[in-house]
Parts: sequence; structure tokens; C-alpha cells
Amino acid sequence: MAAYVFPAALVWSGLAALFWLVGHIPLLVPLAALAYTLWFGAHEALGLPQRVPGLAWQVPSGWINRRPPILQALTWGTTLGPGLVTRNPYAGMWLLPLLLALNANLFMTIIAGLAIGAAHGGARALGVLSNREQVDSDMDYEYLSILGAQLRWLYIDGLLLLLAAGALAAYTLSLLGAHL
Repeated sequence: MAAYVFPAALVWSGLAALFWLVGHIPLLVPLAALAYTLWFGAHEALGLPQRVPGLAWQVPSGWINRRPPILQALTWGTTLGPGLVTRNPYAGMWLLPLLLALNANLFMTIIAGLAIGAAHGGARALGVLSNREQVDSDMDYEYLSILGAQLRWLYIDGLLLLLAAGALAAYTLSLLGAHL
């Protein structure tokens, strides 16, 4: 678990600091986040085909094969934990850096990045353990169960993105009203 949580927390705190710099450009981040949430939220909630932003890179087998279990865990944890260089089927994850950019306080932005990274790394570790346990049961219907859960979470992610779109629309309108 620690092999996933600690690297993810460190990566996300650094990402938070970088995105915090972009957050000082007026209306850029709120408008980009609003467009993002509307587009991907609608696609996910309605079940429309859409490629989620991200990389298709996977951990090379040479990094894992014939390595001690602790080294395998560290390799998987540092690459999968942050969730930035592997496949992630949920668009909601990529909204998080934009939301971090909206925070005015750099220290709190970094703390939020640490928390997001730790939560993501922990969730990834628990997901891997859960999927392994289901697959180890050697029943074909377990694969369908994993797929069904993924589709449910995709729908929920879409609904949450649309909810965030409403909040971002209100926030963006308040910023526009303040500038008029």
C-alpha cells in the first residue's frame, strides 16, 4: 500500500505546485474546467464513446519479471499510484489538476495535491488487490463483475463531472460579474 501512496502523494504535490502557477491567468482555468466537465461528463453519463485523455503506456514486463516481490510492488506503485502515466478510464481524474489551479494559496494547493495523490494511490492499491482476489477465484463471471463495476463507475464519474460543471458555471459567472 505504501509503495502506491507515497509516490503518488509526492507526484501530485509537485503537479499541484505547477498547476497553481497556471491558475493566476484570469478565467483560463475556470473556463477550461467548465468545458472539460461538460464535454466528458455528458459523454460518460450518456454512455457515448469518447477517448479519455491520458497515456496508453504500461509498465514494461522487463521491469517486473524475475524481480523480488518488494521491487515489483515499488515499480507498480510508483508508476500506477499517481495515475498519470498509465491508463485511467475515468475523465474525472483529469479535472483534479484544474481544480488545484483554482486555489489561491500555494501551501494549501500542495497539501491538497498530497491528499489527492495519497487517496489516488491508496485507491489504486485497493483496486489492484480487489481485482487480484477476484481473478484468483478462477471464475469466469468474476471478469464480468469487474467490467460491470467499471461501467457503473464510469456512469457515476460522468454524473459527478456534470455536477462539477454546474458549480464551475456558477463560479465562472461570478468571476465574470466581478470583472464587469
